[in-house]
Amino acid sequence: MKHVSIVGKFFVIMAIFGVTALGLTFYQSRQMLAVNDSYQGLLDRDASAALRLTQSNRSLETARASISDMVMTRSKEARARAEAGLNDARENFVRFMDLAVQAVPEQGELPKLKADGFSVLTDTCGAAIAVARGATSEAELAMVQQLYLTLCQPAFAAISPRFTSVTEELASDAEQKRADVLRIVGDTSVVSLGAAIAALLAVSCFGFITIRSWLVKPIKQMVSTMKVIAEGDLTLSVEGTIRRDEIGSMARAVQIFKDNELRTRDLEKDVEASRGASEIERTRIADTERQRARDMAEATAGLAEGLKQLAGGNLVFRLDVSFAEDFEPLRANFNAAVVQLAESLRAVSHTTGSINEGAQDLSRRTEHQAASLEETAASLDQITQNIASSSTRTAEARHVAVEANKSARHSGKVVSSAVAAMQRIEHSSSQISAIVGVIDEIAFQTNLLALNAGVEAARSGEAGKGFAVVAQEVRELAQRSAHAAKEIKDLILNSVDEVSSGVTLVCDTGETLKIIEEQIVLINTQLDAVTVASNEQSATLSEINRTINQLDQVTQQNAALAEESTAASTALAAEAKRLRSIVARFQFDIGSGISEQRTDQTNAGTASMSSPPRLILGKGAHPVGTSR
Repeated sequence: MKHVSIVGKFFVIMAIFGVTALGLTFYQSRQMLAVNDSYQGLLDRDASAALRLTQSNRSLETARASISDMVMTRSKEARARAEAGLNDARENFVRFMDLAVQAVPEQGELPKLKADGFSVLTDTCGAAIAVARGATSEAELAMVQQLYLTLCQPAFAAISPRFTSVTEELASDAEQKRADVLRIVGDTSVVSLGAAIAALLAVSCFGFITIRSWLVKPIKQMVSTMKVIAEGDLTLSVEGTIRRDEIGSMARAVQIFKDNELRTRDLEKDVEASRGASEIERTRIADTERQRARDMAEATAGLAEGLKQLAGGNLVFRLDVSFAEDFEPLRANFNAAVVQLAESLRAVSHTTGSINEGAQDLSRRTEHQAASLEETAASLDQITQNIASSSTRTAEARHVAVEANKSARHSGKVVSSAVAAMQRIEHSSSQISAIVGVIDEIAFQTNLLALNAGVEAARSGEAGKGFAVVAQEVRELAQRSAHAAKEIKDLILNSVDEVSSGVTLVCDTGETLKIIEEQIVLINTQLDAVTVASNEQSATLSEINRTINQLDQVTQQNAALAEESTAASTALAAEAKRLRSIVARFQFDIGSGISEQRTDQTNAGTASMSSPPRLILGKGAHPVGTSR
């Protein structure tokens, strides 16, 4: 680095700092992408498969309810609606199972479960469904109900636990993957914080060592060499003349001064050697040498004053008085070296201020990150409380739905009993109507017999008059009986019509209650799914709370490590203070207050960096996982 300018050296330090920051950012980005991919896979595969499997089970239960309606109802319209619901449930079962198999093709139990469920719907319950389509009599209904109870119901009861087992297995796989995602998040946080602290310490130590080695040490050595040469000791070798930076320019200027002084001494020796020459030549040479000596003395005095001002830190001083022609390049080189030294020191001061500003910006970002972590903790705590409250309300709603389902079932039983009673009343009314018809027929026959008896009595003359009167009375009695029987029959027919209307209304009420019961079952299923989702969300948030608590502990541990590194930072600050004191000794011709201003800023930056950032929980904030 001897051939690189001071600005280039500081650029190298800043480049190392930037590369370190980019490396940390790249690592965090890759880890976050891995976490996102894992979580997206968890949602797309396991969660989707569990949802489709639950929907398939619900479709199977809907098919069972439709088959039950087909074998229990006596209405053709209700039976047709139940069969349509069965077909829809069968199609939904096949569709949802296909989606579940596509989501997790490696799960070998799903195709078997699909085949067994479809076999139950088509083969095991096929006979009961076929008989139920054409069942009209009580005997046929009893037979199809027996088939349903002996074949279908046990098959449904046997396959339902298998759905539960596969669902629990998928949930276990999802829980394992979620734990892996949380572990990656925790590891990334710990590694990122540790690497950031290590990188900050490494860059700080590297900057201190390089500035001390590349700038402070060569400048001190150059000042010492100038003092020795100014005192007249020309035996000391000037180091650094081969360097291509500003320090090399200063060394070459000092070397020119030394070479000129050596040539002056050689000339003095030559004068002493030629002293025996002619007096005129000697006088001329003496005059020439005296002039050269005066020029040399003037140049030496000027350079001595310049070196004295330079040693005192005055970079404003310039050799404005012209030297002799031979020494004029020496004056120009000295002035150029002073200008380059001033520019180099300005660059040192400016770069130190930039490093200080970067450290202060890093401190502010760390404090902002701590505040964000605090707000995140409070928000997660509130979300956890809300989800717990939602779970409680969902459980209460599920309890109300269960009670409503029980009430609907009881109402269905009452309606069934009312239908049976109405049917018995209708049957009894039909029998009474038949009996009244018989009575009407008897009255008609009696009237006919009385008419015949009257005719025969008329034929008998006087002897048959009494019999004719009796026959007339019997005929009138038969007519009144027929008229009364007709009125009773009309009343019974009206009663039968009313009873039929009541039976129809009660049957419609029963069908409505069955639909209500099915809707309540669906609501109960949805509430179960909501409860499961709420519990899973609550468990996930609990894991996240524990992870953030661990992150909080790691942050506090890192703060403790930063406290331990304060001793090393103190030593670094002391050396930096020495460097600032050296820079502060110099005076600049343009912006003379720059060194003092940079020194104050650097002192303030050192004071702010000596205390590492801590995670502070202010008023109203609480640790993650605790309630307010």
